[in-house]
Amino acid sequence: MGHVASRLFRSGSHQATAPERLGVLGPHRIVVPIRGDLVDEDALRAACRLARPAKARVLIIAVLEVPRHLPLGVSLGEELAEAEGMLGRMEVLATQLGTKVDTVVLQAREAGSAVVDEARRWDADLMVVGLGAPPKFGEFSLDRTAEELLGRVHCRLIMIRPALDATAKGSSLTLPGSPD
Repeated sequence: MGHVASRLFRSGSHQATAPERLGVLGPHRIVVPIRGDLVDEDALRAACRLARPAKARVLIIAVLEVPRHLPLGVSLGEELAEAEGMLGRMEVLATQLGTKVDTVVLQAREAGSAVVDEARRWDADLMVVGLGAPPKFGEFSLDRTAEELLGRVHCRLIMIRPALDATAKGSSLTLPGSPD
């Protein structure tokens, strides 16, 4: 026997203010951390769709993780060029979606902590993050960075993962009504 979902609507004495009622639909500052997965584009598409009507700012963050045996300020030329290339492609996609974005590359020991700290510094009220594909054989699990974001980020958080059948095909998701 299938389960039937029901919705309960309550009217309380507490009258929410407009931004409070809007929740994720009325953000002011949205952070989108990326790492080069196909689902990064899905996260950006979702962020742009939420940002446009709210006239929100969007910040795309790429983090270069520096191994502990190297100084934190070490020059990571090849990795930096790759991160800047990813950010450039994401900027192009955002422009196609009608949204202006800011971008930043950070160097840190751990990506999750760096993203959390930057989101707080930037005063973000929403983060949209794409989760990488689950292992081919096994259950879906969160990596260290996703767990850090889920456990520590101060603002609302939307996590997007590819549909399980889409990961097998290697394709990314497309939100209905969004350009490819």
